[in-house]
Amino acid sequence: MTSPAGDPGRPAERPELAELRVRSQEVARRVGAQVGRQVGTAARRQGWRARKSAWLLLPVAGLPWVGFGYISWKARRPQWAKAAALHLGVSAGAVTALSAGELWTTVLGVLVAGGGWGAGIVHGLTANPRWLRTSAALSPNPSAPWLPALTGPSASSALLGASGAALPEDPAERATLHQLRLEELVQVAVRAGTALPPDALPLVRHVHDAALPLLARAAGQGRPMAALDLYEVETVVGEHLPAALGQYLALPPGYAPDTVAPGPSPTEALLAQLRAMVDLLGEVTERVHDHDARELRVQAAFLGEKVRRSDLDLDL
Repeated sequence: MTSPAGDPGRPAERPELAELRVRSQEVARRVGAQVGRQVGTAARRQGWRARKSAWLLLPVAGLPWVGFGYISWKARRPQWAKAAALHLGVSAGAVTALSAGELWTTVLGVLVAGGGWGAGIVHGLTANPRWLRTSAALSPNPSAPWLPALTGPSASSALLGASGAALPEDPAERATLHQLRLEELVQVAVRAGTALPPDALPLVRHVHDAALPLLARAAGQGRPMAALDLYEVETVVGEHLPAALGQYLALPPGYAPDTVAPGPSPTEALLAQLRAMVDLLGEVTERVHDHDARELRVQAAFLGEKVRRSDLDLDL
């Protein structure tokens, strides 16, 4: 068995072993990336729980009425407001007993203060799980409240808002509106900057360049289009493109699914959708050109036949 040129003393590695080693390294890389994503997600989850549970420091400090007043105000739950009033009454009673100056009132005040302190801690620990569930329900992402909230015009609601609006029945008017919508979507992609993958903006521009001539033609700046072709262009501009951009930009920066199931990443899914739109618009453009070429051939044949008939009439 020959040795590699770089290491004469080492036997050459069998091809199947080399392939197995490469596959093992790829599997190890994927597993490491998945474990890293899961660890990051768990850290964000625990960090959110710790921040939301920080109010428990108030009962520990002897101020349970302040803690329950805070969560009652944030969650709008009257039950916790009543609990705050109860703990405030216990604290006020303990202070009143301690300030009376009598021995028995002092002992009573110490007992009430100690009991109220312990009861406040226990009550806080029992109320905290419901407080966490309520906070999650009130967050922008109820299923994953530890994720950052969406802000700005890049949110999916802003992109998808116009897609459900009523459109005029006239195809030319619809095409004009979709031209404006297409320009807006390109500007959204430009403003998004690094929030989109580097390959996304060129693909969005490809969609724009492919759809704009078709929409201009449907708006009356050229020959009419078949209804099916116009429908597919309007679907890309009015539904598919804003949905793809909106759903991707709705994800937090650097988000990766917390799952080990195989499948494309959000970036890969976005780019695949944009490429599919470019391909679909290319097919529509090809059909439109084929239709124009067929009509041109039919018109040429008609004129040729008409000229031949005129020649025969003259001969007669």
